[in-house]
Amino acid sequence: MHCLSVAWVHFRNLGPRKTEWSSGLNLLIGPNGSGKTNILEALHLLGGWGPFQGGRSVADLPSWSVSGATARIEGSFGGEESLRVEALIRGRSSLRLDGKMTKASEIRARLPLLAFQPGDLALVEGSPSVRRLFLDRLCALLFPLYALRLYEYRRALRQRICLLRQHRDCSLTTKVLVPLGGWIWSARRSAVDLLRLGLAHTGDLLPGALDVEFQRGGSRGLDEPEQDLFEAFRQTADRERVSGRVFVGPQRDDLLLRCEEREASARFSRGHRRRAAVALMLGAGWAVERRLRRRPILLLDEVTAELDEAGRNRTFAVLQASSWQVFAATAGGAAYEWPGVVWMVRQGEVTER
Repeated sequence: MHCLSVAWVHFRNLGPRKTEWSSGLNLLIGPNGSGKTNILEALHLLGGWGPFQGGRSVADLPSWSVSGATARIEGSFGGEESLRVEALIRGRSSLRLDGKMTKASEIRARLPLLAFQPGDLALVEGSPSVRRLFLDRLCALLFPLYALRLYEYRRALRQRICLLRQHRDCSLTTKVLVPLGGWIWSARRSAVDLLRLGLAHTGDLLPGALDVEFQRGGSRGLDEPEQDLFEAFRQTADRERVSGRVFVGPQRDDLLLRCEEREASARFSRGHRRRAAVALMLGAGWAVERRLRRRPILLLDEVTAELDEAGRNRTFAVLQASSWQVFAATAGGAAYEWPGVVWMVRQGEVTER
């Protein structure tokens, strides 16, 4: 898929405008605060993902310069099929697909869009929560029911913790958590298998052989996910009652990254860790295309941060070879190396350079 054009009104600091994009590589440049990330976030909303993770709430998205304004974003998409997506935002957001109200999950299934922000560059050396979030976004695209199952699992997990802290029986939550958690474990394992294959398509971007392994949180080593989780709950029941905490399940999963039998975070330099993170992002894009039979759209915010010239050139070469549509934003000086269209963003105004 690719975005043909996007129009926005009253969205953040962006001036009312319709912009027609290149179907290949698009680079947004400009000083900090000019609106580059706002453009990426507008596309993120149209893809059914909502505001950027850890960023503003939906209520903050309409322009502050117009009191009570309703933000409106409309995008036209082509490729495997033609779509028109509209997002209306005022206190809450609503989505329309070809003029009809729709759910975010329906849009994500037909318009695969992957976004990577600066925090994702810590995939290699960051905490397990960073890698779980990466897996969750990938799985939400690969498996339509994933987001709903994850929501139901988290709701049941909160209920279990509440019962534990009240010293009440939580056996009923086990019956809910085991099938949900087992399903999530299976989905994540399948996603990692595809991701591992996708890494083989990143050329020489990787600084060394990267071994990727999915690790179940608190696994007892049983092959069948539901049996494994049930047994883990049984063996940690006493610890749970004493501490009021849950020690097993998808909320404790991790993605193990190794190079030559050592942790990649210890094996790679800081610059090489950034290249490995970019390779994981691109591997995720390949996994989406392989599973959905649709080319993904990539949103990359400051993806070249801390990459040297060789790392940038390798990244650009892989992006160009992918034939995906890419929207990248940077405040740095990578424009002269970019093998696509460059857009200048100044005070919310976008012009082709």
